Amino acid sequence: MFNLFPVTTVIAWIAGLYTAAVLMISLLLGISGVASLETAFKGVAVLNLVLLSMAIGGWRVLWRIVPKLNDWIFPDLNGKWAVEIHWNWGEKSGAKTATAFIKQNLLKVSIELSSDESESETLMVLPHKDSQSSRPGLYYIYRNIGLANAENKQDPHIGAAILKVSQESNSLLRGNYFTDRSTNGQYTMCREAN
Repeated sequence: MFNLFPVTTVIAWIAGLYTAAVLMISLLLGISGVASLETAFKGVAVLNLVLLSMAIGGWRVLWRIVPKLNDWIFPDLNGKWAVEIHWNWGEKSGAKTATAFIKQNLLKVSIELSSDESESETLMVLPHKDSQSSRPGLYYIYRNIGLANAENKQDPHIGAAILKVSQESNSLLRGNYFTDRSTNGQYTMCREAN
């Protein structure tokens, strides 16, 4: 999610706001010199703690307090998702159900998907927003490995999907996928209630 921010602009704004805050506090308290530096270093420590807590999980609290951040920045996609997979493999096609767990923080997103036949592990997930509509989505690259006890054991394969968050709800993802074994299809993912 962090890649959605213009990092240099964010850093410049934080630095500028911090500088303005230190100057105002110094003027209001009538301090200068070493005392002003001491105030600045105390402020840096507090600012670092605030930024660290936001990176660890505080952002989710902020997203709950200000739900509009789901639209303005990027939705919180954390949770368990019911997945319906429609697949095509040569002349064959079918449907499969699976379960996915999406884990997201300010720095990364992962999707762990499993069915009765296989498990997929994340190689890369890149959150993005459409340049025209600002609709959020995920570029998802994964490795799928068949389970040893599966009825239809499959060879491992690599796949990629472009998943888009529904315009009606942040609890619905849809998108197409394809794999290195010439299969393709569609994912529909619905977040399960907690």
